[in-house]
Amino acid sequence: MNKRIGIAIVFLLLLNLTTKIYAQPELPNIAVITQGGINILSFTNPYESGIKSIAVERSNDSVLNFTNIGYVASVKKGAASFVDAHPMVGKNWYRLQIVFSSGMEWISNLGTIEVDSSAIANRKPLPPSDSLQKIINATGNTAVINEIKTVEMPKSQYVFTNPFTGNINIEIQDALKETYQLFFYDQNDKEVLRIPRINDKIVILDKRNFQTTGIFKFKLLKNKEDFDKGYVTIY
Repeated sequence: MNKRIGIAIVFLLLLNLTTKIYAQPELPNIAVITQGGINILSFTNPYESGIKSIAVERSNDSVLNFTNIGYVASVKKGAASFVDAHPMVGKNWYRLQIVFSSGMEWISNLGTIEVDSSAIANRKPLPPSDSLQKIINATGNTAVINEIKTVEMPKSQYVFTNPFTGNINIEIQDALKETYQLFFYDQNDKEVLRIPRINDKIVILDKRNFQTTGIFKFKLLKNKEDFDKGYVTIY
């Protein structure tokens, strides 16, 4: 056999083997729709088995600062959905991080949508699953809303994100008479910010103090006793 032909055949065999090992079917485009201050993601999972988890990540710039905001409830093959009940103002970029049973990780393509600040400011409680499914059906998608799990975020009247600026408003009428302390924690319950004393009725906390975007827990103490707690979104 001609030496050059032999080398060419070996190269083609290696190329074919490499393609079989590393090529993965891509997920269809992530469809994202928004209504009433919430975003709904839908996609089709093409994998029969072997998936350990599917995490949903979000960013405001499509390149950096992707934050894990939750996990898709089902990893079975077929239509799937995820509800982001607390999106950011402006552009929201989404991607899926798929972890296989073998330990291999894979990042999906991107989906994006823009949310107006007025929609977030006037956001209503999360509608029931059947209502969310109707919203998806209206777009022509067939994803199934199943076992929706979102972070429950009771709106605090004392500590909350200003939807128009992204900063944190702290409004306590008797702050000059009583002693208030405020603590913020990440999703792993690690303290990220502490205000040892709130010394005014209205305090604007710059979002840059958090150094990253995402959902943070807070605990408000009055005279060293638990007074209020909840969540704020930094975007």
